[in-house]
Amino acid sequence: MSYSEFYSLDLSPSRAVALVAAHFNLTAVAEKLPGDADFNFKMTAADGKKYTLKVSRPAVSRSEIELQIALMLHLQNQNLALALPQPVPAANEKYITEITDAEGCIRLLRLQKYVEGRVLGEVKPRTPDLLRQWGRTCGSLSRALRDFTHSAAHRSYKWNPSETLLSRPHAVYFDEQQRKIAAYFWDLFERETLPRLSDLRRSVNHNDLHEYNVLVSSARINPQTVGVIDFGDALYTHTVNEAAIAGAYAGMDLPDPLAAIAELVGGYHAEFPLEEKEVAVLFSLITARLLITVANAAYSRRAEPENAYLQSSEVQAWAVLEKLYAVPPAFAHYTLRRACGWEPCPQYALFAKWREKHRADFAEPVRLKARRVMPFDLSTGSLALGNNENFLNIKAFEKTVNRMLEDAGAYAGIGGYGEVRPVYTTDAYREIGNSGVRWRTVHLGTDIWTEAGTPVYALWAGKVHSLQDNDAERDYGPTIILEHQVSDKLTFYTLYGHLNRAALDGLKPGDPIRKGQKIAEIGPAPENGNWPPHLHFQVMLDMLGKSGDFPGVAFLEESATWLSVCPDIFREKHSLPDDRIRFEHRSILAARHQYLGKNLSISYQNPLHIVRGYKQYLYDSGARRYLDTCNNVPHVGHQHPQVVRTLCEQGAVLNTNTRYLHENVVLYAEELAALFPPELCAVFLVNSGSEANELALRMARYCTEQKDMLVTEVGYHGNTGGTMAVSSYKFAGKGGAGAPAHTHVLPLPDIYRGAYRGADAGSKYAAFAEAAIGKIQGTGRNIAGCISESILSCGGQIVPPAGYLAEVYRRVRAAGGLCIADEVQTGLGRVGSHWWSFELQGVVPDIVTLGKPIGNGHPLAAVVTTRAIADKFAEGPEYFNTFGGNPVSCAVGRAVLQVLREEGLRENALQTGNYLLSGLRNLQQRHPIVGDVRGHGFFSGFELVRNPDTLEPAAVEAAHLANRLRARAILLSTDGPLHNVLKIKPPMCFSRTDADFLLSELDMVLGEDAFKM
Repeated sequence: MSYSEFYSLDLSPSRAVALVAAHFNLTAVAEKLPGDADFNFKMTAADGKKYTLKVSRPAVSRSEIELQIALMLHLQNQNLALALPQPVPAANEKYITEITDAEGCIRLLRLQKYVEGRVLGEVKPRTPDLLRQWGRTCGSLSRALRDFTHSAAHRSYKWNPSETLLSRPHAVYFDEQQRKIAAYFWDLFERETLPRLSDLRRSVNHNDLHEYNVLVSSARINPQTVGVIDFGDALYTHTVNEAAIAGAYAGMDLPDPLAAIAELVGGYHAEFPLEEKEVAVLFSLITARLLITVANAAYSRRAEPENAYLQSSEVQAWAVLEKLYAVPPAFAHYTLRRACGWEPCPQYALFAKWREKHRADFAEPVRLKARRVMPFDLSTGSLALGNNENFLNIKAFEKTVNRMLEDAGAYAGIGGYGEVRPVYTTDAYREIGNSGVRWRTVHLGTDIWTEAGTPVYALWAGKVHSLQDNDAERDYGPTIILEHQVSDKLTFYTLYGHLNRAALDGLKPGDPIRKGQKIAEIGPAPENGNWPPHLHFQVMLDMLGKSGDFPGVAFLEESATWLSVCPDIFREKHSLPDDRIRFEHRSILAARHQYLGKNLSISYQNPLHIVRGYKQYLYDSGARRYLDTCNNVPHVGHQHPQVVRTLCEQGAVLNTNTRYLHENVVLYAEELAALFPPELCAVFLVNSGSEANELALRMARYCTEQKDMLVTEVGYHGNTGGTMAVSSYKFAGKGGAGAPAHTHVLPLPDIYRGAYRGADAGSKYAAFAEAAIGKIQGTGRNIAGCISESILSCGGQIVPPAGYLAEVYRRVRAAGGLCIADEVQTGLGRVGSHWWSFELQGVVPDIVTLGKPIGNGHPLAAVVTTRAIADKFAEGPEYFNTFGGNPVSCAVGRAVLQVLREEGLRENALQTGNYLLSGLRNLQQRHPIVGDVRGHGFFSGFELVRNPDTLEPAAVEAAHLANRLRARAILLSTDGPLHNVLKIKPPMCFSRTDADFLLSELDMVLGEDAFKM
C-alpha cells in the first residue's frame, strides 16, 4: 500500500477520539503527530492527563509491537533519570488491540503515556553541553538495555548502520558528486569496518536516538535532556550503533560536525564506556547511518513523494557527509579517542618508548652545537615578540626575529612546539567553528630561526616520502617529508619546511636517505610570504592520507589530537624558563581569590585569560581574537603602536614630576585645551578619572564655600571617598549606605522607562533640580554645584532629553553653584559629532573631568575649567600632584591626540557609530526583546525587555547574551540599574566590518530560545 493510500484511510482525529473511547474508556481530544511507521495522535483526557495513541500501518509485524512494549516495560525497572513512554492496557487488559479499518485492513492499536518535553531538534543553540547530555542519554539506554533480550529484535532492518550496504543500490538516484562521496564512505565501510563487526558487542538498541526522539526541558537557558520517545526502530545490533546513530544527527546544521560528534561521544562514553575497537569503527558507522538516510530519502522521493517525513533530514545529512568527506578517517578516529579520554593517536605510546630509548642520539636538523642558540618565545603573551606591528608583515617580522637574536647574542633561535601563536590570527586565517570565529593558532612543529642558506640534515635514516615545491601566491618554499620505519610496528615521518628550492640536490620520492645526510638548505624569506628565514621541522606518526605537505598549525580545541599525531622531540633540550608561563587559567583564578579583594569582580561566567591586545581586539591565552565592544579606556585601540612607541621612547629618557620644566606638559595642555570651548582653558593634569572628579569637587566646594551637590541617579564618578559620596550607582547599590547628607539625587532622565517621555521631558526632569535646590536653601545652606555624566553610562547609556542639562545648569548657576561635566567615558570624540558629549546638549560646563581614555589606558586624566575658577582655586592651599602631568603621561596624551587626528577616529565614531545604531534598530524590528536602542557615536546601548508594554526588564537574558557572545568571540557587557542594558563603547578604531560582524552575531544569538518572548 502506498503512502497516499495509507493516509487516505479514515484515521482522522475524530476517529482517534472514537477509538480511545471504545477501547480504553477514555474521553479525550486528539491532535495529530508526525510519524513514519505508525499513525500517531496526542490524546488529552478530560482530567488533563496526556497519552499517545499509535495506530500501525497495515500488515505490520505484531511481534515488533510486542518488542516495543516489552522494551518499555523493561526500562520502567531500570531507575533511569529519564521520562519514558509507558504502555497503557486497554479495557481488555491487553497492551495491543486489533482493529479493522474501513478498507478491511487489520491495524494494531495501543496507547502509552505521553512524555512531556520539547524535542531537542527544536532547541537553539545546540551547545557542547547539550550534545554531551544527548550522548549521556544514549549511553544510559545502552547500559539499561545490555541485558534485555527479545526474539523480535533479531531482524534485518534498513536503518541499521551495520547493514548500510543494503541501501547502496539507491545510489542510482544520486548526482555525480553525491555518488562520489557515497562510494568513498561505502567503500570505507566495506574495507575497514565490515570485517571488524563480528568482534563488537551486541545488544538491543533504541536504534533511532536522533534529535526528534530526545526530549529536553522547557528551560530557555541551559535546557536539560529529560526523556526519550519512539521505540519503533528497536533492534538487536552492534551496541556502538546507538552512539553512531545519534552522532550522525549531532553535527547537522553545525559548521564543524566532527567536533559536535566528539562531544556526543564523550557524553556517551562517560555513561557507558566504549571499547577501543568500537571507537575504531565509530566514524565509519556514523557515515554509514548518514548514507542510509540519504539513500532512503532519494528512494522515497520517487516511491512516496507525498511523505515529507521520510525526506526530512536529507539536505542536512548530505551537508554533514560533504564536510566529513574532507576529514581523514584516521583523524576522525583519533578525535573520538580523545573524546573518550584516551591518547588520541595509538602509535604515540610506541613512539614515546622509542624516543626515550634513542634520546641521546638526537641531533638538530641544522648544526647548532658549536653556536649560541636561544629558546624562542613567539607565544601569544610573549614580551619578546611585542606589539602586533612586529609581525604584521614579512619585513617587520624579520626585523623582530633579528632583534631577538641580536639581543641574546645568539646565532639561532629554536622553539615553537605546541606554542600558541598570535601571528595566525589575522583575517586571512579566520574560520567559523561551532562556537563562532576561530583560528589555527597552535604550532605543531619546532622552528629553527637562523640565516637563509644554512644546511639542513636528516635526523634519521629513511627514504623520501614526498617533496612539494609550493610556489603559489603564499610562497612557503619547498617541503621535504622523510619516512622512517624503525620497526615492524612503528613507522613515522619527518617534515622539513621553508627550504631553498635552488638547493634540493635532485631528491625525489623513494630516494634512500642516510642519517645526517644533507638534504636541503633553509630558504630565503619569500617576497609575498609572511615568515623570515627558518626551518620548520615536524614529526608525524600518521600522514593521514596526505602527501607533499602536512598541516603545521591546529585549532586550539583540536590541538591535543594533532599534538598526539605530531609528537615533540626537542622540548627538553631547548625549553624556555619554567616561569615563562607561571599560571594557567585555573591557578590565576585561585590566586585572585587568595591574594586579591573578594569584591573585585570578574567578567563572564567563564572568565577570560587575556594576554594580548591590539587595536579593537583582545587575545586570550589560546590566541583566540575577541572583538572588544566594551572597553572605552584604550581609546584609540589596545596597544596602539604609535602610543606604545611614544610611551617607551619618553619612558626611556625621563619621567618625573611637574616641579621641573618640561615642554611635554605645556604642549599637551595647549593641544587638549584647543578642543574645548574657549571659556574652558585652564588644565589640571592628574592620574585617573576618580582623581579628576575628586579635584573637581574640591574646586567647586572651595570656590562656592558650600558642600551640597546635586547628582544624577545611578551616576558613577569614581572609587575615592569623595567620588563615592556623589556616585548613586555605589551608595544606593549593593552594600551602599545611602546618600550622604550633602548629596542630593535627581531622578534618572530616562525617556524610555522614566516618568516623563514626551517632547517636554527635559524641562520636567530638570524641575527636580529646582526642587532640590529649594530644599537645601530651606535648611540655610546652598549648593556647591552639580556633577553628571553627559550621557549616563551606569544608568544604561541614557541620553538626557533635549534641554535637560541647559535647564539644570541654569538653575544651579542661579543658586551660585558650579556645573561639572564628567566626560571620563564619553569624551574626546567618542560621540562622533562633537569632541565632548556635553556639546550635544548645547551647554558649556564650568568644569570638565577626563579620565584614562585620554592616555589610552595610561594613568593620565585631567580637569579642564575656566581661568576664573582656576585663579580662585589658586587662592587656597597649593595644589600638587606628584606624577600628574609627568613627561611620559603627557607624551602619551599627545600621541593619542595625534592618532585621533591622523586616523580620523572622531569621524569614524560618527559614521560607523551611526551605521551600528541603524543596524541595532533593524534588529529591534526583528527581535521584540530589544526594547530600546539609544546612544551617539561609539557610546550606545540597547535594552532588553520581556514585555514591550510593561517594560519588564530582561536582566537574565541580558547576562546570557553577553556570555553567549563571549563564547562567540565578541566582548559585550551589561549595565543599567536593572542590569538589562547591553553597552557598546569600543575602541575608536572599531570598523564597519566589525559592526557587521557584531550585528550578524547579535541577530543569530537573539534568534535563540533564550530570547523568545
